[in-house]
Amino acid sequence: MLNFHSLNNLTFTMKTSKDYTTEFRHYGAITVPAGTKVTHQTALGIDENYHFVNEFEWVKVKYPDFSNTLIMDLDSYGLNIPKEYIDYP
Repeated sequence: MLNFHSLNNLTFTMKTSKDYTTEFRHYGAITVPAGTKVTHQTALGIDENYHFVNEFEWVKVKYPDFSNTLIMDLDSYGLNIPKEYIDYP
């Protein structure tokens, strides 16, 4: 059985396996690079059906003109990555 500590470790070791491009809110197409950390954490707890982006440094590099608002929206609304793009530990 997984405890909180092991779930937390799993959260930080799951990463995107390849670049993922999608339309996100009013920003248009954004590309989440391979190797970006993701999490199962939702507002209601852990849900293994979700893989939300959980690391945002790439936003500052790829989208510098609007990185602050994009990071805020990614963190607030979440961007779910399909499981086909996830590298599980």
